[in-house]
This record gives sequence, structure tokens and C-alpha cells, in this order.
Amino acid sequence: MRNVLLFFLLASLASCSFFKKKTTVDKDVIARVNDEYLYISDVQSLTKGLKGKDSSDVLKNYAENWVRRKLLLQKAIDNIPADDVSISKKVEDYREELTLYEYEKALINQKLDTVIKDDELNTWYEKMKTDFPLEDDVCLLFFVKVKKDAQGLADARKWILKPKDEEDQRKLEGYCKEFAMSYVLDKGMWYTDENILKNFPLSDYDINSLSASREFREFKTEEASWFIRVGDVMKKDSPSPLEFVREPIVKAMIEKRRLQLVEKVYNKIEQEGIKSKSFEILVK
Repeated sequence: MRNVLLFFLLASLASCSFFKKKTTVDKDVIARVNDEYLYISDVQSLTKGLKGKDSSDVLKNYAENWVRRKLLLQKAIDNIPADDVSISKKVEDYREELTLYEYEKALINQKLDTVIKDDELNTWYEKMKTDFPLEDDVCLLFFVKVKKDAQGLADARKWILKPKDEEDQRKLEGYCKEFAMSYVLDKGMWYTDENILKNFPLSDYDINSLSASREFREFKTEEASWFIRVGDVMKKDSPSPLEFVREPIVKAMIEKRRLQLVEKVYNKIEQEGIKSKSFEILVK
């Protein structure tokens, strides 16, 4: 049925005879339902960058869906009383909700502060961390990955495995910036055991051994030397580290700011209404 209808519409468009009495731009019509017309200009954005059959297919699919929607809408109109109060009420409610939504969105884009400072984030984390229990054990890793033939590797090995003082630490930082394939030395990174096994040349035994010693050890592969240390371990069901839950906490913080901003603006509008005597509440 859909194909027959579409064929009729396209055939009519091709001949133009069906639309000639309607308007001087009938050649742009791609579909009709009763006295409503769909024009190519209405859907130009849909075919931007498309040519030939791809463009035709998009227009065809849109025209089919447009016809079905209009036919269904007409059937609904025919079967719902024109004076149905509930329809008008819902339309008005929706219009109001949409207007408020657009206003709030514009307000938020203009005035909402989305910058999160570390001290504020840490405060929120301390309050919320018990809401995010760990599903697995996690380890805090420090590591350096260097090509096995890298220049100065012997000195770097001493700075990592047997550092003498802070000067060795500074030398190591400079070396890693220039020669390391990857490294984390400052605050470490949290990994589940599963991710450690996937991303590092370690076995379950190695993870347990590193967790016990808390010292750097060297692990060699065909291409590189890895220096790895476990700095801390958190067990399953413990509060998740901040790095694991940063995103949901930041979202919660921004949402609270959004609600506070909207409430502040609406309260200001209400106060302005009181001063101007533009509203009354008559229920007592």
C-alpha cells in the first residue's frame, strides 16, 4: 500500500499535472495528503552532501513517513471531538513546559559555572564515597616503560630501583620526559586486577608480590623494560577511589548548581512580581 501511494505521488510529481492548479512552484512538491503539501525546500537539510540515488532514497523515506503521519493525524482528528478540552489543555501545558525548558537551557548556558575546583571535589567525594563501593580489588600503580635499548637506561634503573635522594627523583622525571614510552610517577593510577593483567606484563603472582613489597621491580618484554610499583591496594566493597567516581560526582555537583541557579532566578522573578503587584494568590 505504501509503495502504491508513493508511486502515485512520484508519478504525479513527474507529470506536474496533479499540482498545476495549486501554485507556480508545484515542481518542488514531493508529497500530498489532502490539502497539505510537502516541498523539497522543507527537507533540504536532509539531503545535504548526498547525490543521486542516496538523495532520492532519503526523500522517499521521509515522504513515506510524512504521509503516514499526516494520514494518522487526520484519522485522530476525525475521531476526537473538536471541542475536546483535554487536548487543548495538554497542548497548552506542553507549550508552557517547552517555553520554560528553552528559557532554563538558555539561562544555564549563559550563567551556570561548570568549573570544579579540586578542594570542592574532594569535599564532595568524602561525603559521597560510600555510595560507590568497589566491585573488584584495585591497585594504585606507579610505572615507567622504556625501550630496552634506550639511551641512559642503566642510570635510570638506579634512579628507579635504588634512589639515593630527591636529586635522583628529579633526574628520573627528566629522563622519563625524554625517553620513556609511558610513565606515571606523581600520584599513580588505580587499576583493577583485570586491567593490570591486560595492560602490564604481570601475572597474578606478580601483582600479589608487588602488593606485599610496595617497591619497584623490573619486568622485561621483547621491546621494553617495565619498572612497576604498587603503592596501595583497596579491596572489593571499599569506597571507590576518587579517580573511579570523578565523573558521577562532578555531574551531581553541576546538577545541584543548576537547580540552585534556576531557583535563585525564579525567586528573583517572584520578588519582582511582588514589588510590581503583578500577581495575586486569592486562595485563603
